[in-house]
Amino acid sequence: MSATVSCTHEETGRRDAFVGFDDPHLIEHANRGWYELATSFGLFDVSREFLLALPAYRHNPRVDLEQPSVWRRVRLLDAWDVMGAACSIRRGRSVLGHDECLLGSRSGRPEFAMLSLDSTVSVVGTTWQDGIGSLAVPNPGDTEPVRRLIDWEANGADVSRDRRARAVAWLQRDEPAPVDRA
Repeated sequence: MSATVSCTHEETGRRDAFVGFDDPHLIEHANRGWYELATSFGLFDVSREFLLALPAYRHNPRVDLEQPSVWRRVRLLDAWDVMGAACSIRRGRSVLGHDECLLGSRSGRPEFAMLSLDSTVSVVGTTWQDGIGSLAVPNPGDTEPVRRLIDWEANGADVSRDRRARAVAWLQRDEPAPVDRA
């Protein structure tokens, strides 16, 4: 998620929706901003499905700390409250002993990452010092911050073999197949 937040407006087409903590309709306005970004950027497919990053240890207690989250395919229901109720659904304790909720730390304190099924848009919800908001980045895999992070994972000395292999495979995804010259 941090790589997407590092994307700038000018270089990537990032757009933000921000609501200050002093807004008496914080959750309502933050939900509206998230939904406008999600729909205008194309987060949802025709069935309103998308990918949501969930804490990995909740799905596999033996997972190591290198993989803090796993992507799960989800569907937006007709009745939703991403910035309020979904941020307060308790999931258990993190590996560090802190309460962890589905999309944040409590109602009105989002911390989540979403990705369209075709990876053409990333939508992130986050808590800032003076408010909450969401941001959307088109084609996140083409942005410099994301590519830098993946390049580091492909070449980093402290990166596990599996993580390095996934990063190398991702970096090579757009390379043309080698031509067999027999």
